[in-house]
Amino acid sequence: MDYFAIVSFDVAESSDGRAKAGKEHRARLEQLSEEGRLLTAGPLPREDAYGKVIDGFQGSIIVAQFDSLEDARAWAKVDPYNAEGVYMETTVYPYKKVF
Repeated sequence: MDYFAIVSFDVAESSDGRAKAGKEHRARLEQLSEEGRLLTAGPLPREDAYGKVIDGFQGSIIVAQFDSLEDARAWAKVDPYNAEGVYMETTVYPYKKVF
């Protein structure tokens, strides 16, 4: 298995969708963790024009092991946040863990 970085960016008003799908979204991450495949995961705080962190999130990053790029993309595609319209864009990249 190789690592892949799943980088997603939220729509402008994503807080309601995050609240609705958060439990299911985190359950999938917990499953990856229990399987020993999750390196890290977390939201990207939203910033104002001056770089100050403000309420809400602008996206998420997940780094986990999958058998292939296609498997990582398929896993990301069915994320509950997608079903709730939280993400406007998701891109999956190969990731090389160095440290």
